[in-house]
Amino acid sequence: MNFTDVDAELKKITAELSDPGKVALAGVKAADIIRKHLYEGEGFEPLGQVTKDYRGDKKGRPLLDTGHLRDSITAELVNKETVSVGTTVKYAAIQNNGGVITAKKEWLFIPGPRMRYYERKFGRKPGDVLNGLRSEGFWVYRAGRAVFYREKEKGSEAHVAYYLKKSVEIPKREFFYLTDEELNQITKEVADEIL
Repeated sequence: MNFTDVDAELKKITAELSDPGKVALAGVKAADIIRKHLYEGEGFEPLGQVTKDYRGDKKGRPLLDTGHLRDSITAELVNKETVSVGTTVKYAAIQNNGGVITAKKEWLFIPGPRMRYYERKFGRKPGDVLNGLRSEGFWVYRAGRAVFYREKEKGSEAHVAYYLKKSVEIPKREFFYLTDEELNQITKEVADEIL
């Protein structure tokens, strides 16, 4: 089921409801269930090691880094008979459906371990981070398909700042759906609700 399918299924439920308050409640309950899918992550392919290293996250729960995607799932009453559930987060569709991201220019810059700290300090753009590292006295250089940084003193250890890739494959981690059981649950709960 895709984003459009959720709205279509909700339309079937809400067509039977006469009260706009109950229609809105059906949307809120559907959004809650979809957020629960994200939180539980059942059936999601595990995170890759590079992502785990970047996050510093031993558990490696997919789609639960900052909570931005989860918190963006909302319901909106379109009219007295229609409610829409969705998100404005640009990357939601590729996370839900999977796909390939290809570099628009020469390379995608995939952050290495420890880069989260520097992104928070200097900004999310690789150029900002690399310039920030240089401004703090690090030597920044490219070797093969990676960008490294290290202190300028002789013998200091090099660290990967970014892995350079032409493309990356995002695995399908479907969260934006409602099962028949969930639709029945919404129908029952909304029908029983006294507004």
